[in-house]
Amino acid sequence: LLFLTERSYGAFRETLRNIRFEIGLISWEEIAPQRARLRWLATVTVPDLNVPSWLELLDWHLRSADERVYLGFYTTSEVQIALTSGVKIPLEAVIEGPNFEKLQSLRAESSEVALLFQGTARVMFRAPRGEVRKKVPVMGLFTLGKEGE
Repeated sequence: LLFLTERSYGAFRETLRNIRFEIGLISWEEIAPQRARLRWLATVTVPDLNVPSWLELLDWHLRSADERVYLGFYTTSEVQIALTSGVKIPLEAVIEGPNFEKLQSLRAESSEVALLFQGTARVMFRAPRGEVRKKVPVMGLFTLGKEGE
């Protein structure tokens, strides 16, 4: 049993080292005065697992790529998703008020604005002696072009 537990935990640690998130911007649009909606697709790449595992994308922050402009904190309400390679997770945020004004200011400086998506995922793995949970960072860099691009 000890060997099985060590092997299972070793597999979990290996999975944590090799999990990758690709964050791609699907669309963005101004939905009202002083409000814009951004939509992303997070694609998870992870080695094949032989034990039940899942993840939760907990929350994320949006910043300019150089991190000098903060555009807000957003959350997915802790949605649980089975952890398999290639799983695609849709994400959405509405930027409004002062954060919208900061975004407009960035867009006025350049026709293409590079933004940084920084988040956290909780990975859960069912081990022989219970559940193991670890948080891993999720990052993505994308360019915001003209509206709708």
